[in-house]
Amino acid sequence: MTGETSPSLLYLWDKRTIYLGPLFEPVQLSVGAATLVISLGDPISFITKEMNQEVTCHSLLLPAGMSANIDTKQAIVANISLDALGGDFHALSKRMQYSQGNAAYTIENESQYISAFKKLQTEKMNSQQAYEFTDALLNCQEENYIIDKRVVKVVEYIKKTVDDNLSVEDLASRVNLSVPRLIQLFKQQTGVPMRRYRLWHRLFVTAVKMGQGESLTQAALNAGFTDSSHFSHTFRGMIGMTPSAIFAQPNLLKIIVSDH
Repeated sequence: MTGETSPSLLYLWDKRTIYLGPLFEPVQLSVGAATLVISLGDPISFITKEMNQEVTCHSLLLPAGMSANIDTKQAIVANISLDALGGDFHALSKRMQYSQGNAAYTIENESQYISAFKKLQTEKMNSQQAYEFTDALLNCQEENYIIDKRVVKVVEYIKKTVDDNLSVEDLASRVNLSVPRLIQLFKQQTGVPMRRYRLWHRLFVTAVKMGQGESLTQAALNAGFTDSSHFSHTFRGMIGMTPSAIFAQPNLLKIIVSDH
């Protein structure tokens, strides 16, 4: 009964986010950032358009921009949205034991990750403690992974102007690139087009503002969505379920926002 009454947790940091809790329905998602899903209970199943049949596993790694149908069978899961610039995915993909197309599953030392996320679920860590705990667990620092500094600057501009639609031409001029070259580099580095990344970041900002006490409607507007319908449509398309399935779930949701 404890698992039914414990609130779900949503940790929000600039680099990553973690959702810890059940998903009450199968999801058809198209992720805006690379995602690691780990079941803390029974196995989950997934299928992509590249696959002929479902695969059952306890851990799943999806690249940014990939669509997949996932059925967690209401198990408690750790759903980690990884860093936008690809470093986490690059490191974690080397630890996955099997693959189906671009999806990979069954991480090495899987039981260690399951035990660690169970600890994170139960120990009520604050934002800083949880970030340091997760960062050490994922251990994704790699010296040989190259990040284009111009793409980093564009990501920073998008984050700083979340309520404004800076044009691709404006962004390209700020980093001294042609529009076609910026579009190419951004997709190579992040795995998604700029427009899709901007929408993904607006979902993140909406959740942050809710964690700071704003209503869902006000948070979505302040994150740059034109109205509630625009937010709900984007949320459904990327997360694979309605906003209420997460934010108004029966066992509640605790949002933990970084002080930074």
